[in-house]
Amino acid sequence: MGLNRMMFVKKSAGSGGDTGNNAFIMTMGRRSGQYGYSRNNGNYGEITGNVTHDGRAVTLVILSYYGGWLDVAFKEEGVTSGSRNINLNITPLETGVTVPLAVGKISYQSAATGFYTYVQRVPSNISSMFTAANVGKKFKVEIIFN
Repeated sequence: MGLNRMMFVKKSAGSGGDTGNNAFIMTMGRRSGQYGYSRNNGNYGEITGNVTHDGRAVTLVILSYYGGWLDVAFKEEGVTSGSRNINLNITPLETGVTVPLAVGKISYQSAATGFYTYVQRVPSNISSMFTAANVGKKFKVEIIFN
Protein backbone atom coordinates (compact mmCIF):
# COMPACT_ATOMS: atom_id res chain seq x y z
CA MET A 1 0.00 0.00 0.00
CA GLY A 2 1.41 3.39 -0.97
CA LEU A 3 1.47 6.56 1.03
CA ASN A 4 -1.80 8.42 1.12
CA ARG A 5 -1.41 12.14 1.55
CA MET A 6 -3.86 14.77 2.64
CA MET A 7 -3.00 18.42 2.89
CA PHE A 8 -4.29 21.06 5.24
CA VAL A 9 -3.21 24.30 3.66
CA LYS A 10 -3.62 27.95 4.29
CA LYS A 11 -2.39 30.01 1.37
CA SER A 12 -1.07 33.50 1.80
CA ALA A 13 -2.96 36.24 0.05
CA GLY A 14 0.04 36.94 -2.15
CA SER A 15 0.73 33.34 -3.11
CA GLY A 16 -1.71 33.29 -6.01
CA GLY A 17 -3.89 30.47 -7.25
CA ASP A 18 -6.14 28.31 -5.13
CA THR A 19 -5.38 25.36 -2.90
CA GLY A 20 -6.65 22.65 -5.22
CA ASN A 21 -9.11 19.90 -4.44
CA ASN A 22 -7.58 18.10 -1.46
CA ALA A 23 -6.68 21.00 0.85
CA PHE A 24 -7.93 23.11 3.70
CA ILE A 25 -7.21 26.79 4.22
CA MET A 26 -6.05 27.29 7.82
CA THR A 27 -5.39 30.37 9.94
CA MET A 28 -3.68 30.09 13.34
CA GLY A 29 -5.99 31.09 16.18
CA ARG A 30 -5.83 31.45 19.94
CA ARG A 31 -7.93 30.70 23.00
CA SER A 32 -6.26 31.46 26.33
CA GLY A 33 -2.87 29.68 26.13
CA GLN A 34 -3.93 27.37 23.29
CA TYR A 35 -2.75 28.07 19.73
CA GLY A 36 -3.75 26.53 16.43
CA TYR A 37 -7.18 25.38 15.31
CA SER A 38 -9.98 23.77 17.30
CA ARG A 39 -13.70 23.18 17.00
CA ASN A 40 -13.78 20.94 20.08
CA ASN A 41 -14.37 22.58 23.49
CA GLY A 42 -13.65 25.99 22.03
CA ASN A 43 -13.62 27.75 18.71
CA TYR A 44 -10.38 29.29 17.55
CA GLY A 45 -8.53 29.41 14.26
CA GLU A 46 -10.12 29.19 10.83
CA ILE A 47 -10.22 26.51 8.18
CA THR A 48 -12.08 26.01 4.90
CA GLY A 49 -11.83 23.63 1.97
CA ASN A 50 -12.52 20.02 1.05
CA VAL A 51 -10.26 17.06 1.83
CA THR A 52 -10.78 13.36 1.21
CA HIS A 53 -8.91 10.24 2.30
CA ASP A 54 -9.68 6.92 0.59
CA GLY A 55 -12.74 8.57 -0.98
CA ARG A 56 -14.20 9.76 2.35
CA ALA A 57 -14.62 13.39 3.40
CA VAL A 58 -12.21 14.45 6.14
CA THR A 59 -12.86 17.23 8.64
CA LEU A 60 -10.12 18.75 10.76
CA VAL A 61 -11.29 19.00 14.39
CA ILE A 62 -8.12 19.96 16.28
CA LEU A 63 -4.55 20.99 15.54
CA SER A 64 -3.68 22.79 18.74
CA TYR A 65 -0.66 23.33 20.97
CA TYR A 66 -0.89 23.95 24.71
CA GLY A 67 1.69 23.63 27.46
CA GLY A 68 4.04 21.30 25.62
CA TRP A 69 1.34 19.10 24.05
CA LEU A 70 0.15 19.10 20.43
CA ASP A 71 -3.41 17.78 20.02
CA VAL A 72 -4.40 16.37 16.62
CA ALA A 73 -7.92 15.25 15.70
CA PHE A 74 -9.87 14.69 12.50
CA LYS A 75 -13.02 12.89 11.38
CA GLU A 76 -13.47 10.66 8.36
CA GLU A 77 -16.97 10.44 6.97
CA GLY A 78 -18.62 7.13 7.93
CA VAL A 79 -15.66 5.85 9.99
CA THR A 80 -16.41 5.14 13.66
CA SER A 81 -13.58 2.86 14.77
CA GLY A 82 -10.00 1.85 14.08
CA SER A 83 -6.70 3.67 13.98
CA ARG A 84 -4.34 5.36 11.56
CA ASN A 85 -0.59 5.85 11.57
CA ILE A 86 0.30 9.41 10.55
CA ASN A 87 3.09 11.95 10.29
CA LEU A 88 2.74 15.71 9.93
CA ASN A 89 4.67 18.18 7.81
CA ILE A 90 4.10 21.75 8.99
CA THR A 91 5.25 24.65 6.83
CA PRO A 92 4.82 28.31 7.78
CA LEU A 93 4.02 29.96 4.47
CA GLU A 94 5.98 32.99 5.61
CA THR A 95 9.26 31.03 5.60
CA GLY A 96 8.50 28.02 3.39
CA VAL A 97 10.58 25.79 5.68
CA THR A 98 8.88 22.41 6.24
CA VAL A 99 9.23 20.77 9.65
CA PRO A 100 8.32 17.06 9.91
CA LEU A 101 6.74 15.54 13.03
CA ALA A 102 6.26 11.81 13.59
CA VAL A 103 2.85 11.50 15.25
CA GLY A 104 2.43 7.73 15.10
CA LYS A 105 -0.75 5.85 15.92
CA ILE A 106 -3.95 7.88 16.11
CA SER A 107 -7.09 6.03 17.23
CA TYR A 108 -10.79 6.71 16.86
CA GLN A 109 -12.00 8.18 20.17
CA SER A 110 -15.56 9.48 19.83
CA ALA A 111 -18.14 11.02 17.54
CA ALA A 112 -17.08 14.48 18.81
CA THR A 113 -13.36 14.24 18.01
CA GLY A 114 -13.10 11.30 15.61
CA PHE A 115 -9.46 10.21 15.40
CA TYR A 116 -7.51 11.87 18.21
CA THR A 117 -4.04 11.80 19.73
CA TYR A 118 -1.56 14.13 21.33
CA VAL A 119 2.18 14.47 20.97
CA GLN A 120 4.26 15.03 24.11
CA ARG A 121 7.66 16.67 24.04
CA VAL A 122 6.97 18.62 20.88
CA PRO A 123 10.28 19.75 19.31
CA SER A 124 11.00 23.46 19.67
CA ASN A 125 10.94 24.01 15.90
CA ILE A 126 7.25 22.97 16.01
CA SER A 127 6.22 24.53 19.35
CA SER A 128 7.73 27.87 18.31
CA MET A 129 5.15 28.03 15.50
CA PHE A 130 2.23 27.87 17.95
CA THR A 131 2.67 31.24 19.70
CA ALA A 132 0.83 34.54 20.10
CA ALA A 133 3.19 36.10 17.54
CA ASN A 134 1.82 33.74 14.86
CA VAL A 135 -1.91 34.20 15.46
CA GLY A 136 -3.48 35.08 12.13
CA LYS A 137 -0.58 33.68 10.12
CA LYS A 138 -0.89 30.90 7.56
CA PHE A 139 0.50 27.39 7.75
CA LYS A 140 0.50 24.46 5.40
CA VAL A 141 -0.11 21.24 7.33
CA GLU A 142 0.28 17.95 5.49
CA ILE A 143 -0.96 14.75 7.09
CA ILE A 144 0.81 11.68 5.74
CA PHE A 145 -1.05 8.39 6.22
CA ASN A 146 1.42 5.50 6.49
